[in-house]
Amino acid sequence: MSAENVQTVREMNDAFAANDFQSALAKLHPDVVWHGTTGGLDDGQVTRGHRELIDAFVKNYEVWERLELEATKYIDAGDGVLVFFHEIARGRESGAEVETETGVIFTVKDGLIVEVHPYMDRRAALEAAGVDQ
Repeated sequence: MSAENVQTVREMNDAFAANDFQSALAKLHPDVVWHGTTGGLDDGQVTRGHRELIDAFVKNYEVWERLELEATKYIDAGDGVLVFFHEIARGRESGAEVETETGVIFTVKDGLIVEVHPYMDRRAALEAAGVDQ
């Protein structure tokens, strides 16, 4: 089951990176719970379901002029999949560019992503996922 979970998350990330949002949403449970990034600007926020998630992403893109996410590593964590991302973003108003190395835990159930927990700190993500590295 774990290899299938990794594949589900990989397919969602690949679809998102290709701007194929319908295919990306198809990998997310209709009632997906997406947490704000622990240690990030949206820490503590929670979106539920496709509609709220789409609205949150639209608002996020209003803040950033440039936003690039590259999945650099997938780690099998049982029901979860930990993905390391290299992120580059430029603020729309400030023009300030930030580059970060983050970790995101995707929980998969019955072939769909049901919960997402992003972390600014990869070590915190590893600990939360129960993975030793």
